[in-house]
Order: sequence, then structure tokens, then C-alpha cells
Amino acid sequence: MDDHKPMHDHKQTYQKPTEANSLAPGLVQYLDGSKLSERVGEAIRVTSVDEDGWPHAALLSVGEILAVDQKHLNFAVWSQSATTKNIERTGRVSLSLVHDGALWEVHLNAKRVAGERAGMKLAFFTAEVKNVRVHRVNYADVLTSVTYRLHDTESVVKRWDKQIEELRACA
Repeated sequence: MDDHKPMHDHKQTYQKPTEANSLAPGLVQYLDGSKLSERVGEAIRVTSVDEDGWPHAALLSVGEILAVDQKHLNFAVWSQSATTKNIERTGRVSLSLVHDGALWEVHLNAKRVAGERAGMKLAFFTAEVKNVRVHRVNYADVLTSVTYRLHDTESVVKRWDKQIEELRACA
């Protein structure tokens, strides 16, 4: 059987992203800080805006972000990074990740809530969800975005567990 059907059979048309003002329950569960060792290799793109008005990209792991509820996320980034400086200056950040066969874009208002904690050189932020866009099409599933391979999985997951504890304390 040929899986390559002509393009017109897929009814490919533009589909406007769905929008919401909160995270879906499934996404909250995905970002709840559990099962970190099962999610090694999955990255979340963070976009802030630099002083010249250009998008600035960075990556978070699942061990650096925590969904507190459908309207709030806590996350940590390197304290000396351009991302930290950009978020402190603008109070805005956008996350992009693949979940449930779609690309999710989450716009957040964020503020720094703590300096370095427990000897970690991380800036901790709490953020309120302003808008969520889900980019999904009826003819395909998004399977992956940015992925990576850790050099020392055991030590990184241990660090993530500590970071998630600190993110819970920020709530």
C-alpha cells in the first residue's frame, strides 16, 4: 500500500491556531516536574527580546520549568544570561514546545522572584500565562522540536530534581 497520497487527498488548508488564555490540563501535567528521567532530551524554546528589538532564543529542559497551575509557570535560567537580562528588562517571554501532536506557543508576563538559590547559578522567575496558541493541522502531527542528548544523564536529572524543588518553593 502506498502511503504517499496526492496532496489534494489530504485537504491541506491553512488552519488558524486555536487560542486560549490558560494552559490545557494535559500540558500542566506534562510540565508538573515529575518523570524527569523519562523526558530527557526534550527541549523548550524560550524567546525573549534583546535591547535592539530582535528575538533572542534559548532552551529550557523539563528540569528548569514547572507548571504551578493553568495560569502560572515557574522557570529558571542562568542568572548571567542574556535571556535573564531580557526578561528582567521587558517582563515578557514566549515558550514554544511540542505537545500532543501540535506546536504550542505560550506568551508569559514574568518577573524574577529570587536570586541564586541553594548554590545554583540560576535566576528564578514566576510567570503568568497571557495567551496560548496551539498550531495544529488535520493532515499531520508534530512529533518533535529541538531535542538533545545529555553527556551524563544521572547527574543532570539529579540537578533537575533539585531545581524543581526550588521552583516549587517559588510558587
